[in-house]
Amino acid sequence: MSLAALTRSWPSLAAWGAGLVLLGLSGGMVTRGVDVASRGVGLVLAAVGAVALVWGIVALARGRLVAPRLAMAIALLGTLFAGVALFVDPVRVSVHAVAVAVVLWLALGVAAAVLLRRRSRSSGAVADATRQAGPAPAAGVLGIVVGALAVAILVTPALSAAEAGSYVDDSGNPIVVPGHGH
Repeated sequence: MSLAALTRSWPSLAAWGAGLVLLGLSGGMVTRGVDVASRGVGLVLAAVGAVALVWGIVALARGRLVAPRLAMAIALLGTLFAGVALFVDPVRVSVHAVAVAVVLWLALGVAAAVLLRRRSRSSGAVADATRQAGPAPAAGVLGIVVGALAVAILVTPALSAAEAGSYVDDSGNPIVVPGHGH
């Protein structure tokens, strides 16, 4: 079982995790933002998060990192706008959630950059060989399970730290604040 076969799904999972965190952050900014800038940044976070989820689905379905330049752009935009969100609305945006998103964006961006570098060095031979070989089924499944567990360990507390997560109790039930129309 090779390390490459074991970790092949991890960029997709990192994109999902970071995308979910951005969607969680955007929920509080869009619905409870105090000004147009906050709501606008929230909408951008939602868009980048949604694109990351779709990219992750396509990459996982194909069994390889697809469109590495797009992946790098998503990671860069996600990192940039997570930082902008923290600057624009520091009351509603969790530093912890932003840090987790940035770590996951970094993982995705580095994986995409490594793939692009390998392709440029070998003129596509590595990419073609990877497409033909494919992962061993056991390594692929084990890689997805380990990667999903790692992302869940990072993302779950980050989502609970986001504005939207602060309105539920420990069992997931909504917290009703009297006089706030919930």
